[in-house]
Amino acid sequence: MELNAIEVEIDKCPLCGSCSLPLNKHFHSKAEADLLFAIQKVLPGWTQEDGICSRCTDECRFEVEAMHKSMDKLKMKHLFNFDLDFLVLPIPVRVDADTQYTGKGVTICFIDSGFYPHPDLVSNKNRIKKIIDITNPENTLDNYFSKPHNQSWHGTMTSVVCAGDGFLSGGLYKGIAPDAELVLLKVQDNEGKITGENIVKALEWVNKNHKKYGIRIVNLSISDDFAESFKTNLVSQKAEELIRKNILLIAAVGNDEHAEILPPASSPNIIAVGGVDDHNKLDDFLEPYHSSYGLTIDHIIKPELVTNAIWIPTPILPDSFEMKNATILFELLHEKENFHQLLSDNYKKLGWSNYIQVMSESEAKNEIKKAIWDKKYLTKHYQHSDGTSFAAPIVCSVAAQLLEINPELTVAQLRAILFNTAKKLPAFPQEKQGFGAINPKKAIYEVLEKEPIDIPLEIPNIDLKEEKIVFFTFIPNAKTVSLAGDFNNWKADEVILQPFKDDVWKVELPLLPKGEYVYKFCIDNQWWKEDSSNPYKVEDNYGGWNSVFKIN
Repeated sequence: MELNAIEVEIDKCPLCGSCSLPLNKHFHSKAEADLLFAIQKVLPGWTQEDGICSRCTDECRFEVEAMHKSMDKLKMKHLFNFDLDFLVLPIPVRVDADTQYTGKGVTICFIDSGFYPHPDLVSNKNRIKKIIDITNPENTLDNYFSKPHNQSWHGTMTSVVCAGDGFLSGGLYKGIAPDAELVLLKVQDNEGKITGENIVKALEWVNKNHKKYGIRIVNLSISDDFAESFKTNLVSQKAEELIRKNILLIAAVGNDEHAEILPPASSPNIIAVGGVDDHNKLDDFLEPYHSSYGLTIDHIIKPELVTNAIWIPTPILPDSFEMKNATILFELLHEKENFHQLLSDNYKKLGWSNYIQVMSESEAKNEIKKAIWDKKYLTKHYQHSDGTSFAAPIVCSVAAQLLEINPELTVAQLRAILFNTAKKLPAFPQEKQGFGAINPKKAIYEVLEKEPIDIPLEIPNIDLKEEKIVFFTFIPNAKTVSLAGDFNNWKADEVILQPFKDDVWKVELPLLPKGEYVYKFCIDNQWWKEDSSNPYKVEDNYGGWNSVFKIN
């Protein structure tokens, strides 16, 4: 059979110069206004009809989203997975965490199914103070934990989400508390069960040893078997006893909207954490995750806080079937010279039929990409997971930041700070979000002692060498100050300024592309004010002024 040749016009991308089929030429003028603005800043005079390749579109979109969150500038080549053409964002970026605080000097205890001393916890520095099998104390690091078991995975994931330093990802997939120290208590028995009895034993161990190991936070991404009043449930009673000893307990609320809230999450003074779905984007569009929620048997509304519970980068357990599978898939994806030989040697291990061997290399690699996507692999060391089990450790890591800043904070103070700074989600039912989504920077600024700071003469201070822009402003009697402008489509309450002594506020942003920008400050989420320290202004069409700065 003879195939007719089809002539296809291949255009060059006006931004990167590479050939692409096809160029993106259709954008939503309102929903993607930020993206269009970013492209036009780099390519003055560019229109949608000129088009742009998909890779440059993704890079520009990420730069815009990064700007919205005022994150530290991360190089695109380190973030974008060019092999798979998709990106799973790190958690500190997603929740807009202040990465200069790392949980240093704070010890977090994880009570979970089991653990493995993952490289993200021990390679740069061994931060595991103690690891114990509550169900069988004869299991030690040397004779048991040093070898991965199926029971090890869940606890390894929760601890790394909270406190991993990203060793196996070059620092990309690190937690918010990568300097925190850990105590790990395994409570899953040899039959694969996590019983209330063993959770109680773990809590009793913490009660006896918390001073010795300096434990200030306990993460419980597990639950008892049955809903029961905290007045009679032994897990809840032991949990409340720890809280009275000034230890903060944080628990996952569960993943079934129709299920009852179980101990320990149902305990009155434990912070129960539910989930949100940000769709792995930074546009502040959040949807509820299918968390458990509602009234407990004791008529207490849970959860108190919500945060990301899906698209969470988690470690693949070393030496597991999943890691072996992921390793083969990524080796095949990267292989160029001996691809078909490597495929012939490994396709049966992946459970594939002989049919894949008759495919062309490009066709086979597309199937490999699909398999990687289906398995949720990010690299041979990481995958993305979901569940409130991973939302709770995120809250733990933010609490560790607060204790790093002020170790004297009590449980009552920590709870008040986390609750009072949480961001209300207008589209969420009240009972699903509690006080709202955790807001790490606002929580930190609530704790930081306001220090004196020198204000430079030129504001904003544009540092081309360090690739950053620093804004200062003097605003008395303000509770919060944020920065908004045409560079982030005037979205208020995203770029939050840090308060300093004498009513001075400051924020650092990554350097923008060359161009002219206008901006204002938003005070207490309602009042707008131009930058009085910047002499360059233009009319704002509302009877006032926008401040102006240029990057050249």
